[in-house]
Amino acid sequence: MNLLIVENEKEQVQLYLDVIKSFNNSNRTNIIPFPMYSLEEGKNALLTSDYDAAIIDLKLSSNSVELEGMEIVNSILENLRFPVFIVSGSIGQIENPENALFKKRLRDSDFKIVLKELTDIYNTGIISILGKRGTINDYLNKIFWNHLSTSMDIWIDDPSRSPEEKQKSLLRYTLLHIQEYLELSEESDFEDYHPAEIYITPTVKPRVFTGDIVVENNTGNNYIVLTPSCDLAQAKANNILLAAVEKEDTGLLSEKINIIKKRKAAPEIIADAETTLKALINNSYSNKYHFLPKYKNISAGIINFQKINSIRVKDFKDNFTRIAAINSSFTKDIVARFSYYYSRQGSPDFDIEEIYSSLI
Repeated sequence: MNLLIVENEKEQVQLYLDVIKSFNNSNRTNIIPFPMYSLEEGKNALLTSDYDAAIIDLKLSSNSVELEGMEIVNSILENLRFPVFIVSGSIGQIENPENALFKKRLRDSDFKIVLKELTDIYNTGIISILGKRGTINDYLNKIFWNHLSTSMDIWIDDPSRSPEEKQKSLLRYTLLHIQEYLELSEESDFEDYHPAEIYITPTVKPRVFTGDIVVENNTGNNYIVLTPSCDLAQAKANNILLAAVEKEDTGLLSEKINIIKKRKAAPEIIADAETTLKALINNSYSNKYHFLPKYKNISAGIINFQKINSIRVKDFKDNFTRIAAINSSFTKDIVARFSYYYSRQGSPDFDIEEIYSSLI
């Protein structure tokens, strides 16, 4: 891990270097420090080298009251993609909220904990994916030369679209190709998705859209938006169609989970509960349900297509809050299941035994 350190006090830098050496020896890590001792050195470093993380002091010149280090911090936040930790005695003057990739630590904090936090981030592989020389760049190079180079004439010769429209079209085209590369493993097997991949939070689209997860303000109940996306995109919808999401502490999920956890029922009932729960998770239990995994403050639950509400747009805005959106790849499956469930209601059943006998 290439670690940029911007700190003007040489004694403090030496302390960092000693702790890094000890941390590497104790944890079998390979953190390589790159110390810079001034604002100018720090700014130039960002232009010339690739880093995986940064530790920035705020006051970078003697007797200065200016928080010069924020210039470097802001440059990283606006232009680069690696975690940055402010380690300074002046963090109380910084209003930027913390998150997983941006943190503020007092100078007298245990530096080994800071290194542990940065190492944990690095070990997720996020920098290898999104860093300046990461996997995304590798994919972009492949797409540029293997795909776009053979099809660019389509956009070049298109007189019907503006440059801005062409750019958006090319961006969608590129992202679809990245998705194609990511769908399959090196052995051409379909990859298992992490449960978190189903959700997009905070939401990206500026207004409510198909697949949004919303919470009813006065009850705390979760719902999913099923109104057709074309109506929502063109602001044609007068009503928002919602399906209830039964949380894991209610309904069928709660019933089966409690049977399994308490282990007080007969063995065959426990076995049936385990089978049902796994079928619910796998979305193979019934077309009237669709499972949604837990994500941060969003409880695991099942969409119950039997519990449908239609809410006027005005009432929706006043009474519901968007908390996440379902990834479009998963939304298609949810909408398809919803459509299939209602399209087959009331359809005639066959006499299975009669058909079986005729085949045998």
